[in-house]
Amino acid sequence: MKKVELLAPAGSMEALYAAVQNGCDAVYLGGEMFGARAFAQNFSRDDLKGAIRYAHMYGVSVYITVNTLIKEDEMHAAIDYVSYLQDIDVDALIIQDLGLLHVVRNMFPDMEVHASTQMHVHNPDGILFLKNQGVKRVVVPRETTIEEIEAYAKLGVDLEVFVQGALCVSYSGQCLMSSVLFDRSGNRGACAQPCRMQYGFYRKEEDCLVPIKSKGDYLLSPKDLNTLERLPELIDAGVASFKIEGRMKRPEYVAYMVSLYRQAIDAHLAHRKFKVSKEMIEDMQKLFHRGFTTGHIFHQKGSALMNPIRPNHMGVEVGKIIGLKKDKMRVKLSRDLDQGDGVRILGDEDEGFRVNKIYKDGLLVNHGDAGSIIELDRIYGVKEHAMILKTSAVHQLKQLQESYQGYQRRVDIYGRFTMKKDQHPSLSVYDEQGNQVEIISECIVEKAMKTPLSKERLEAQLMKTKDTPYTFQNIEFDMDEDAIMPIKEINQMRRDALAALNEKRVLQHPNRRKNDKKDQIISLTQKKECSIILHTYEQYRACVDQDVTIYIDSLPLYEKIKQENPEVKPITPRIMKTAYPDQGMIQDIGGLYQEKNYIYGTSLNVSNSYSAQFLFEHQAQSVVFSLETDKDECIKIMKQAKQRYHGGSFAYVVYGKRELMVSEYCPINAVEKDSDKKNCGLCRKHDYLLIDKKKRQFPLMMDENCRMHLLEETAWNRLEDIQELKKAGIQHFICILNDEDEQTSREVIKQVMGLCQ
Repeated sequence: MKKVELLAPAGSMEALYAAVQNGCDAVYLGGEMFGARAFAQNFSRDDLKGAIRYAHMYGVSVYITVNTLIKEDEMHAAIDYVSYLQDIDVDALIIQDLGLLHVVRNMFPDMEVHASTQMHVHNPDGILFLKNQGVKRVVVPRETTIEEIEAYAKLGVDLEVFVQGALCVSYSGQCLMSSVLFDRSGNRGACAQPCRMQYGFYRKEEDCLVPIKSKGDYLLSPKDLNTLERLPELIDAGVASFKIEGRMKRPEYVAYMVSLYRQAIDAHLAHRKFKVSKEMIEDMQKLFHRGFTTGHIFHQKGSALMNPIRPNHMGVEVGKIIGLKKDKMRVKLSRDLDQGDGVRILGDEDEGFRVNKIYKDGLLVNHGDAGSIIELDRIYGVKEHAMILKTSAVHQLKQLQESYQGYQRRVDIYGRFTMKKDQHPSLSVYDEQGNQVEIISECIVEKAMKTPLSKERLEAQLMKTKDTPYTFQNIEFDMDEDAIMPIKEINQMRRDALAALNEKRVLQHPNRRKNDKKDQIISLTQKKECSIILHTYEQYRACVDQDVTIYIDSLPLYEKIKQENPEVKPITPRIMKTAYPDQGMIQDIGGLYQEKNYIYGTSLNVSNSYSAQFLFEHQAQSVVFSLETDKDECIKIMKQAKQRYHGGSFAYVVYGKRELMVSEYCPINAVEKDSDKKNCGLCRKHDYLLIDKKKRQFPLMMDENCRMHLLEETAWNRLEDIQELKKAGIQHFICILNDEDEQTSREVIKQVMGLCQ
């Protein structure tokens, strides 16, 4: 059976130790630049060097996340950073930005590249296109099903699949909510996690909003992925790498998850059954969970996928408050509680703390048994009958910390020792990867006058490797029986051999090339154009008599309207699972595999001239700037495009409600129907919206595939930018109509047309 990779997160050096010592095959981590976890501890340049040496010593690969969008004036720094990463021997880069992908494949042709889940690759065409670009691995979206994984695994590209950890409710790389609401871009590593916030759910009925009761207010908060029990199915489906999420998690979490998944993978590959016990589940829950789900991979939806009750660590129930005294709380324990455990008391405002003192019958104790009644120091504001959760277990954490101290993981090596009289002794050491070193001592072996050096004594000295990660599995000896040499010289030969072997192991890629960047000249030029993206037939009526290019963001509606107006063009869904049209606006990377003259929309996240060039070199007719790229940045990109490759056709969105999320999760069906029916049709009967604590309203639009599109409250209006952009050479402007009625659409189009002329 094909070997599979267990890939672990490392948000700190301690987490790296935890991952490696507990059996991972590879780690992914971020440096101080361009990583999608800007608030993780991350690694300095010196830390990166040390991390790579440490991991390579064990044969563990290191993948560096360079998986954010790169702005125009950051690209040179990004290139320098990649050059440095190649110099320090990283094994692969995880990339989101198409421009950076283009640069790396040209300038660093031997560097292995993995397409981040942020690159939004969700169909065979996207995978095949990246394969043609030299991408070795694709991190598929968390929304990918087991059936799709099995099909994609046959395309000749390694698939990396998330198997454990946090889930995003939106497709990765397609979420603008944090950027729009908090000016913290998820595509730039700074997500504020608006999906973990509270929302009210409302239905529009005539001119009023009707609140709809739900089980909780965290309507966009998924549970945590846990596929441990279903791992054999994923291995059999052809997954190459099993990815544990968690660069923001504590090292003990990393240690335990890696340990469990290591056991499960090894058992299946050895044709043994691995049973996930209740104790394992509870230990996982104590470390971190929001409730567990097997996710979209195994077709979970509604309450099986989401946790509207609580967006943070739930722990396990440890007891309830059964009485309150002046300075004490009486607690009936349902699980053991130890001094030093972390707990949280649930209430209107949760109270979390570490248990410093436990009282039993008036005496201080360090432990309380399940079923017993104990007392804790009172926390004022908590109520009687409140539930208490254990959020960390001191003994569990200590045990896990011990699992990654020192050199507990061992590397098998083999040796040959030669000791002949009147010659220099030698020690050859080699590993299972083919690395080999030989140490020849300067001393001369002598004839023993009394007691010769026995093979057993020699072997005992050479086997002293506990202060290294190496263990000799076998040593061959070629020696004279009456020979002798100093023991200290044998010890030095062993140390020198292991140090030399270590240097060979840590340098995995000694001869990778670097090329100069060469720009291909692009012959495209700008032409004046105004385009309208619409969603309804009423909006079509508002613009059909105008001098505009009409794009219809609904394939069924497009098929209907093109019967009466063949000039209209389709805009494909951001999640494309069907065949691509012959023309129109494309919203994902799979369209590039067609090599047709498409316009590429905002979902391609074009944030620099290098990304645009990449698209132009693959037949793009025009490129729409990312919605996270402001006017000044667009002008910079346009200037660089003119200087570097003589032009290119760009488009700029000047009006429209931006899609904050696109998701396979339907809150309408989940709340109104408890997810028991697909294609329920409720979204066609009523309009729905979410309202946050600041009273901001977010309309919900559902498409023909029951995917949720969450819109911002008011239209993004950049009409004032048009004149300055025209002076910079940008001549194509786009207006997006979402939920506007016919009259409003006419007014907007008139205003846009007046400025675009």
